[in-house]
Amino acid sequence: MVMHSFKLENYEKWLEEFAALLNTPVKDHLLVLPPHFGEGTILAHTMSPNLSYAVMNFRLSSDLEIYREPDGAKGFSLSFNQVEVNKEIWLKDDQPVAADKGSLRNDIFLSDTREPLHIKIPAGSTVKRLMIFATHELASRYLPTELLDKLEAFARANSLSDNPYFVSLPHRETLKELFEMKENDPLSQIRRLSRIIHLTEKFLHSFLRQEQASLPRAIKKNDLESMQHIEQILSSRLEGFPSLESLAHEVFMSTSKLKNLFKQIYGYTLYDYYNKNRLQRAKEMLITGQCSIKQAGSEIGFSNLSHFAKAFKKEFGILPRDLVRHK
Repeated sequence: MVMHSFKLENYEKWLEEFAALLNTPVKDHLLVLPPHFGEGTILAHTMSPNLSYAVMNFRLSSDLEIYREPDGAKGFSLSFNQVEVNKEIWLKDDQPVAADKGSLRNDIFLSDTREPLHIKIPAGSTVKRLMIFATHELASRYLPTELLDKLEAFARANSLSDNPYFVSLPHRETLKELFEMKENDPLSQIRRLSRIIHLTEKFLHSFLRQEQASLPRAIKKNDLESMQHIEQILSSRLEGFPSLESLAHEVFMSTSKLKNLFKQIYGYTLYDYYNKNRLQRAKEMLITGQCSIKQAGSEIGFSNLSHFAKAFKKEFGILPRDLVRHK
């Protein structure tokens, strides 16, 4: 068991303290985990006195307990989490606010860095997590007062059990680029910053959309889990869109509730989400050269090549043949 207690000032300092706990040096902002603790890396950078981030990408060999002490630097911590866990427990005031019983957790979590946060992650878990820290000074410089006040109230009251934000398809594409980015890329710093800004903008857009539509924030935990299950079905299925009735049956709810709740959480209709995901998969196949254009279309359920090309251009603004030609 490794336990790390800290007050958050910036993530670069946090990484130095965590590395000292593991008796392992940080080199060029990168910590390579020692074998007794896990396999993988944690990268942290301070972009300015008001903005820092950490990218976690590892598998644990030991239990990990993290405690963020209260009264840290005034600001926001925004986390994008893709975690495969045996059981990860988030605690607030030493009381569990969410406990995952396994499988994959995809969520976005905003918290006030002056509030305590307690997380337990067991050995065997795979963690992919982007954590962004922005000071209150930075946020107040770029956000209108009304929005800032609403974000502060949400961050203070927030817990994973009533958090309606998930890592959906657009986030996942950007996060994949971040996790796979190489340090020897001379443009890695500016690439990361651009993607961090993009992800933050996406989150704020979702937050504003819910505010303007007066959508309820307190979604029942079992409904959140049901929507995650539906999202996983749509993300993994390529051969054809499942019927609305079969999806509703999967989560024991009416078709109308399923449609409304899914769009509220993910911002897309069920079919649009499925279609965007399969087209993105085809794009990845073509970029990596895994298959021909005809094979890529067939893999994602298009029997007609012209229909595939039309849908592809509508989504990405380019025909498949032009993408292959210029990759």
